[in-house]
Amino acid sequence: MKRDASNTIATLAILGAGLVLPMVAAHASRKVVGLGYRAITDKKPPRNPAAREVDWKDAIVWTVVTGAIGGLARLAVRRALAPTDVPAEGYDFDEKAKTLLD
Repeated sequence: MKRDASNTIATLAILGAGLVLPMVAAHASRKVVGLGYRAITDKKPPRNPAAREVDWKDAIVWTVVTGAIGGLARLAVRRALAPTDVPAEGYDFDEKAKTLLD
């Protein structure tokens, strides 16, 4: 079966979306957590928690909260994409790429 260019482009867009959407969700959640951090502490969130000028307490709180919220955001997107043709995980990518490109 001959593939046309528009079908290949659509397939690549679907595969790309599966790689990008979880990262976008994690980034957006970090921005939201930053707004909450600023509202609660009246301080800007640390850009680099490992920097010497950041207190240990602030570094630990920021890392734990952003890690947990970002992880939950990625999980939510992956779960939402699971029943679709959009791959959301590395092993899904290989399997679904073969299916879509065949």
